[in-house]
Amino acid sequence: KGVEIALGASVLNTDNFSWNTSLFYSKNENKIEELVDGLDSFVYNESIDGGVKISATEGGSIGDIYGRVWTGETDAEGIPIASDANVLLGNAQPDWLGGWSNTLTYKDFSLSFLIDARMGGQIYSQTSAEMDANGVSARSLQYRESGVVVAGVNVATEGVNTESISGQEYWTAMSGISENYIYDQDNIRLRELAIGYNIPVGSKFGLQSATVQLVGRNLFFLMNKADDIDPEAMFGTSIGVQGLSHNAMPTLRSIGLNLNLTF
Repeated sequence: KGVEIALGASVLNTDNFSWNTSLFYSKNENKIEELVDGLDSFVYNESIDGGVKISATEGGSIGDIYGRVWTGETDAEGIPIASDANVLLGNAQPDWLGGWSNTLTYKDFSLSFLIDARMGGQIYSQTSAEMDANGVSARSLQYRESGVVVAGVNVATEGVNTESISGQEYWTAMSGISENYIYDQDNIRLRELAIGYNIPVGSKFGLQSATVQLVGRNLFFLMNKADDIDPEAMFGTSIGVQGLSHNAMPTLRSIGLNLNLTF
C-alpha cells in the first residue's frame, strides 16, 4: 500500500516575472503475508561473494537485506569472527521519495531546477568491501604500520583478546563482515538545472523564435549518507536487484547546450 501526492502552484505571475513550483511525494509499504507452499523464505538476489542476500521471508518485506555481523569474538590468533549470513541488516526500499521542481522566468531569461530526495532504505556496497580487502581504500591505511589488537573475546582463552594482527589481516576480516558496508541511502541531489534565454529574432532568417539553454544533470549532492558510492549505482533498477552495489558505474554528471529554432 502507498500514497502519492503531487502539488503545483503559480507562485507569482507579472508582466516580466513568473514563478511556478511543484512538489512530489510518494511512500509505499509492503509486507509478505505468505509464500508458496513449502517455502518460508526465498533468496532472489545475493552478493558475488554470497555473504549478503536479498530475501523474501514470511512476515518480512520485499527488499530485506540479510548478511553477517561481528560476533564480538576473535579466533585464537586475534582475527574477528563473523556470524552466519542470516542476520537482518536493513531493507532496500525507501521510506519515502520526494521532489521539488521550479521554473522562474524574467523577461527573456529562464531558470529551472529539480531537486530529488530519497529518505530511508539501505544498500550493501561490495565495492567498498573489496577496496578494503585489497588495501586500496583510504580506510585500509589504518593499522598498516602499527597493527591492531581487536577489542573482543578471544575464543581460545575465553578472555579479553590480547593478540595483535596486521592491518592486512584486520581489513580482510572486516571486509567479510557485511554490516560494515551497509549504508543508509538517504540523499538529496540537484537532479537538473537549466538556464535559458529567448533570443530576440524578429523576422530574421524566417525564424519565429530561438532559444538557447544550458542544461546540467546530476550536478551534485546536497546530502548523501552513503560512503564511497552513489546509492543509485546498484546492479539495476528493478526491485529484484535493489540493495546491492558492486563496481557499478556511478551516475554520470552531464552538461549540455540546447539550441531550439522555430521557423
